[in-house]
Amino acid sequence: MEIPKYLYHYYELENGPFRNITEPGIEEAIDVQSKISEGFNSQRPPNYIELRFALESRLKEQFIAKGGKPKRNDPFYFTLGECEWAKSWYVNPGVVKIPLSEFKSEHISFTYPDSMVSFQFHDEPKLATYRKEANGKVFLLNEIEEQIIKTYGVPSEEKWESEEAMKYDRYIEAQVWDDGIIKSYKTKA
Repeated sequence: MEIPKYLYHYYELENGPFRNITEPGIEEAIDVQSKISEGFNSQRPPNYIELRFALESRLKEQFIAKGGKPKRNDPFYFTLGECEWAKSWYVNPGVVKIPLSEFKSEHISFTYPDSMVSFQFHDEPKLATYRKEANGKVFLLNEIEEQIIKTYGVPSEEKWESEEAMKYDRYIEAQVWDDGIIKSYKTKA
């Protein structure tokens, strides 16, 4: 199975793309989260922002340890390949599609599946039913095919609807740690 050739970034049309809730700092992030009253993102737990900051620190630390060279403190989030389900997070969803080939490998990391889910499965004993060897780890582009896709395949609605062990494996998440490519697509959205 091949690595999908595009990254997809889903966002709320009203707000525009490439807005990471943690970028402006914890106080503003808490304020922004408190104002989200509709869609999937309104259902986050009360400690979501604290969890998100802690997770991004872990992501960055693992990425650097593997040779990644982040140019940002916080990443932009994408799915590797299309994920229609991700549109359900937003009231009026938008999407930006960027060829994976446009990114430098030292500026992009991956988790299987979503980073929050991946690290929760790794950390929480009560979630062992869904835990996989890939959980709680950051992967580089050159590791995706061998360590993710050959083992688990590319997540699909068919898999997560029919296989209990894959229930939460909705997509492979990509974290982009550089503004360069993003800036040109931000103006096109």
